Amino acid sequence: MTTRNVDARRLNVKGLLIAVGLPVVLVGALVATLLGTGAFSRENEGEDASLWLWTTPLGEIARVNGLTAATDVRLDITDAAGNAVQIEQTDSHLLLREIATGKVSAIDLSTLEVTGNAETAPGEGVRVALSDDGAFIIDQTQGLVNQVDPSTLSAIGDPLQFPAGLTGGAFDADGMLWVGVPREGTIVQIEPRDSGAKTAATEVVAQPRQELALTVLGDGVAVLNSTAKEMTTIRTDGRRAVTPVELAGPAETAVTSPGTIASVTVTDPPSIVTVDDEQTRSFAIGAGSSELLGASVEFHERIYVPDGASGLVWVYDLDGNELQRIEIDSGGGPVELYHTGDTLFANAVNTNAAVVVSADGVAALAPKNRDDILGGDAPPTEDDGGDEGDEEGDDESAPEVGPPGAVTNLDGTVGDGTINLSWDAAPNNGSALTKYVVEGAGQSWEIAPSQRVLEIGDLENGQGYTFTVTAHNAEGAGDTATSPTITPSAEVPGAPSGVEATANPDGTVTVKWDEADGQGNDISGYQVESVSGTGERTVVGQANGTELKTAAGTLDYGTQYAFQVTTLSGSAASAPSELSATVVPFNVPDAPGDLLAQSSGSAAGTIDVSWSQPSNNGRDIQKYIVTAGSQTKEVTSGTTTSISGFNNNEQVNVSVVAVNEAGQSEPATTTSNTMSAPTVQISSHESLANQINLTLAIDDGGSDDAQCTLLSDGVNQSTQSCPDVYAVTGLYASTSYSFQIKISNPAGEMTSSTYSASTTTINGQIYFRCDEGYDTAYCNSVDGISVYSTTNNNGNSIGKTHSGDRYKAYCWASGETVDVRGQESDGYHDYHPDKNASDKWIKIDYASNAYVPFAWLNIDGVGKNSVGDLPEC
Repeated sequence: MTTRNVDARRLNVKGLLIAVGLPVVLVGALVATLLGTGAFSRENEGEDASLWLWTTPLGEIARVNGLTAATDVRLDITDAAGNAVQIEQTDSHLLLREIATGKVSAIDLSTLEVTGNAETAPGEGVRVALSDDGAFIIDQTQGLVNQVDPSTLSAIGDPLQFPAGLTGGAFDADGMLWVGVPREGTIVQIEPRDSGAKTAATEVVAQPRQELALTVLGDGVAVLNSTAKEMTTIRTDGRRAVTPVELAGPAETAVTSPGTIASVTVTDPPSIVTVDDEQTRSFAIGAGSSELLGASVEFHERIYVPDGASGLVWVYDLDGNELQRIEIDSGGGPVELYHTGDTLFANAVNTNAAVVVSADGVAALAPKNRDDILGGDAPPTEDDGGDEGDEEGDDESAPEVGPPGAVTNLDGTVGDGTINLSWDAAPNNGSALTKYVVEGAGQSWEIAPSQRVLEIGDLENGQGYTFTVTAHNAEGAGDTATSPTITPSAEVPGAPSGVEATANPDGTVTVKWDEADGQGNDISGYQVESVSGTGERTVVGQANGTELKTAAGTLDYGTQYAFQVTTLSGSAASAPSELSATVVPFNVPDAPGDLLAQSSGSAAGTIDVSWSQPSNNGRDIQKYIVTAGSQTKEVTSGTTTSISGFNNNEQVNVSVVAVNEAGQSEPATTTSNTMSAPTVQISSHESLANQINLTLAIDDGGSDDAQCTLLSDGVNQSTQSCPDVYAVTGLYASTSYSFQIKISNPAGEMTSSTYSASTTTINGQIYFRCDEGYDTAYCNSVDGISVYSTTNNNGNSIGKTHSGDRYKAYCWASGETVDVRGQESDGYHDYHPDKNASDKWIKIDYASNAYVPFAWLNIDGVGKNSVGDLPEC
């Protein structure tokens, strides 16, 4: 079973808490050129409620205040965008380690000065720990725990040596460091001193080589033994409890947790297990099974479960009742939980989202990308799976879930009263392995699935032994494999010396050693065993000579390994050699992902190219080489670029390779066309009384902002960003117009063909009562009503019109008021019943510029005193 241990107090990006070789060596500053010297002074009020949080895509850290949920500082880390870092922090110091390069910097938080630097091996394999009482660099691969000065990172005293493959590494409230030693089945309490670290206590918590995960609690420590499925709790006052736990699948635990209750996340099937001394509870949770289901913590009697797949932090009470779902934009990456003081932080490392949770459970969003602060406007995730047997593969090829298969190549080498048993991983058959059970010589051992080497001692020389190994997963026990008969012997050769390992740029590792003394025995070969930073021990091969080269991909890229060699004389084997120095296997990067090439929206003959950072496979990516057509460009920062100099509408082949120390990746390829000259036609229209809406068929040629100019009857009217529908306003009713659209972008321009359209036709009819036989003195003196070229009765009549005459109306304009009734010499007369006096004059199609008073014209379809939709002139 895989148990991942994630720090919930300090800022540690999951799976990235490792990789340093000891002794510590001072090097040039990692971020001094970024932060400067004495960059600024900061106030210390409320510092215990603030944490620095990492954002992977931007390559920057942001300080988030837990009291206000406000980000107050952002710092860019040079060339770190897309890479992972580990951050450890107190109120006064911050240690930052860039995983890809292994660079470590100590920063004084009162000034943000870089006060010390250390160079460590790149990749995973080391943990940095920091408290107010001291600082440590924990080389998990080599089993070395080195105390360092938190300001200068210089070594304090000699390192403590433990068996290789450590786990954990965090401080308790009393300033004591705790680490786990799975090879011995112990946990160790270490005290930092002025003269160097000392072991303060050692607690046996498991059989050797079982899978252990150590959590430092608010009161004491808890050790999850995934192999034996039990939790050991040791309190500050010495009380000890060993409690069986239900683990149905892979589990994750936090390196530290603020409360007194230990919480375990089972990722498949999703569930939570809590342990409070002898009391244990288990309950299912609403999250789906996912590698992004993270380590849970207990905080003020609530269980918080980060779920990157769904972008949530699930909150439960201690009985398993769901209390809340805290939303956080995870960007498809992990969500990590940290705590300081009395505040819980949830950080989405793939986005700018963070959440601050108070002691009473109130959650507040805390965006990390504020621009109105120091460092604003800063520049524009990882496989946690260990070697637990054959990969499950994708859904289509994954086997039916069931118990595991049998281990293979089960055999052993012998020494004086010892047998060193080894085997290859069993197929997990769709469910992660939880343990191996080894039986023989009257004994039984349960060991972690990452351990495939078992040293068995206290055996009788000359007596043959056989052993069985059975793999287990959540579905049960697999088939049992039986070793050949193995006979210990005192007649063993001497151990090799001078073991050296070299990581090669083709993904292989070359291990060399000095020829051993056979001690009177014929040397038949040598066996090489690797020890990883995650504690995994595996036989990687045998050699007849004094050199062995591992196959590419046998060892995980970016993970630290050390090697031991034993001398073979038939089945007899020497004691193992001393560990080699640590190396980190590496190879060329994977091909860049998500390659997108498209025409530049703002420049002709230009291609914009973007891609996502691939796995660097153990070495930092130094640059990208972008090839477009016959042009090549090197990109040393970021994952975007533009290449120009092409013809309009030219198809361009684009490729991008990533380059690291090992060389170039396979290319990612695509094609794109440059911007072309735009085209436009008017395809249809909608008519209103004073407006025509022209529907445009546009090809902008790939431009972000093609411009369209309206031509009405050949005259430029207006220019704007090209719309789908161009609204032509301010028109007359009942009028025909001709339109063209001219479109332009950086690659060229064109003008559409002419399109004719008319506004809505509005008709009206003249009414003049005199023409209806109305007998008055006035009627006897006139012949119809006059049509004028202006909007007043000033004598410039251009003609006559009569009742019943019909006209198209174009618009109305204000002018002289005309009344249709009144007292005359022969009495009171009404010449247009129900019509009001009006100063409106209607332009009609009598002549090119002809007006009649609205008093004598009725618009069709509306009331006598309404002009309806007729626009103003």
